[in-house]
Amino acid sequence: MKFFRNPPCSVRARYRNLSIFAKVLSGYLALSMALIALTGGLSYILLQRYSEKLYIGDLQEKAQAVADVFSERGGDVSSEAVRGMERLSKAHIVWVDTDYTVHYVPAQDGESDSRGYKSQKLTNEKDRAIADVILVEGRREASIAYVSLLDTRVIFVGAPTRDKSGQVTGGVLLYQEVSNLHGVTLSVGAMLLIALIVASLISMLLALLISRRITQPLSELTRSARYIAQGHYGESVPAAAGDEIGELGRSLNDMSARLSRTIFDLQNEKAKLEQIIADIGEGIVAVNREGEIIHRNSAALDLLEIGRCQKPEASHREHLLDLLSAAMNDRERAETRWVSESGRTIRARVWPIMNAKREIIGAVGLLSDVSEMERLEQMRRDYVANVSHELRTPLTGIQGMIEPLMDGYIETEEERMDCYRIIHQETMRLEKLIGDMLDISRLQSGRLVVEMEPTDVVGIMNCAVRRMKDRAAQCGVDLHVDEAQGSMPLVMGNEDRILQVLVILMDNALSFTPAGGSVTLYARQEGGYVFVGVRDTGTGIDPADMPYIWERFYKADKSRMRTTGTGLGLSIAKLVCGLMKGDITAASEPGHGATFEFSLAISRDT
Repeated sequence: MKFFRNPPCSVRARYRNLSIFAKVLSGYLALSMALIALTGGLSYILLQRYSEKLYIGDLQEKAQAVADVFSERGGDVSSEAVRGMERLSKAHIVWVDTDYTVHYVPAQDGESDSRGYKSQKLTNEKDRAIADVILVEGRREASIAYVSLLDTRVIFVGAPTRDKSGQVTGGVLLYQEVSNLHGVTLSVGAMLLIALIVASLISMLLALLISRRITQPLSELTRSARYIAQGHYGESVPAAAGDEIGELGRSLNDMSARLSRTIFDLQNEKAKLEQIIADIGEGIVAVNREGEIIHRNSAALDLLEIGRCQKPEASHREHLLDLLSAAMNDRERAETRWVSESGRTIRARVWPIMNAKREIIGAVGLLSDVSEMERLEQMRRDYVANVSHELRTPLTGIQGMIEPLMDGYIETEEERMDCYRIIHQETMRLEKLIGDMLDISRLQSGRLVVEMEPTDVVGIMNCAVRRMKDRAAQCGVDLHVDEAQGSMPLVMGNEDRILQVLVILMDNALSFTPAGGSVTLYARQEGGYVFVGVRDTGTGIDPADMPYIWERFYKADKSRMRTTGTGLGLSIAKLVCGLMKGDITAASEPGHGATFEFSLAISRDT
């Protein structure tokens, strides 16, 4: 098992780098080993001391028995008897008389007296001090010490010998070499060591099991926390235990579930917000406090006319960033406009972004294409001017005729009738203008209902030509129905409204066709529809005007028009065609005329 993640540079660093399992296990093992070592050491010391005490007590009894034998015999004990007592006591026997002469039976017969003893005078002070306790003080002595006479460390017990009057006549010492006692102690110590090793193994196994039991839930908690940090918010761990770790696991599971729900809700809200911002028509650009762009939608890129950008390069884009920076510095809203490379008018409104502490954390800009708005505003102004002009012209004419009549300047009946005729014409002009305005108002509001019925479109075309024949003659333009026009199936529509559309288209064609030109009406069948068209050989429609010809009050270049109008005709025609479930289109090539065509569904009764 690998405990160390990185090579440590010190004991403290080594311990810090240990896993929690290694820390718990090493802690348990260190504590167990320390307790086992302390227990073993104390047990060995106590065992040694107990063995010494027990051994010395046994020697004391034996020493007293030997001393009694020597006392009874007055010290006259044969060497054979001493050897017998040594075998019985399993110790060496030394007899010391009052003049500090030591008598003992050598291991082998050598230089000894007649009784088989070997004698030697005590000269060492420590040895004499031991003998003084026995000979002078007359009491027993037991100890473990180094005896120079024997030149070794021994366990000895001494007891005085006395005569019949109780006087100390000498002393008897029984001794054994310490190595003999150590042999017994080592044997018992070996058994104790084996027991300690077994206890250590058991404690290591228990420490391993306990450490794993404690750290495994913590490892699961760590793994779950790591998964949660990586974005796996629904991760959970088993928390069946009722202890603090189990409570921690349940708390982590609850936190993970709540965090998962919260993140899911936030992601949904973020996705909705991003979708709203991405699909909104206005462009949005946001910058942080350092002026770096942190958000922009596709509309902003389109309005800034760039594909992918982090920092705009054009002057007006740099101006936008400067405006955002100024909004952060001045803490105020600002607005600016510019004309893009494609000719669009862009309006930019910026304001600072503040946090809950009212600190500036960035700025946001809203970009809008106001070209259409400005164009509509210009159209409205033109419409007001045109309507005012159109109303003023007939009213001026009427006023110019009424005043001479009222002042009596008109004397002849012929002049008076001319005035009445002019007043009538201007009144009809006013009526037409007001009628067109009412028609388009009713059409757009949906209040006008068109009754559909099977209708002969060729007959309506001929009727429309007859109605506009005089106007065409005044303009010097040939107006006719296509001679190759054959019969057409009945169509579903309203006769008056079809005629109205044709009159509008013919009037428009006559206005843009110079003298000597022609205007042709035709019809063709395709699929389930009949397409009715008006084709002229006039000046055509400029491509720049083509997208706007169906709008109200829009009028093309007046220099190419024979007469002025209100710009309502084509708008009315488109609305009427829509009410009859049809469509109207225009095609033109400047200088080569224009063709307007609208569709009508073929009647099922055909």
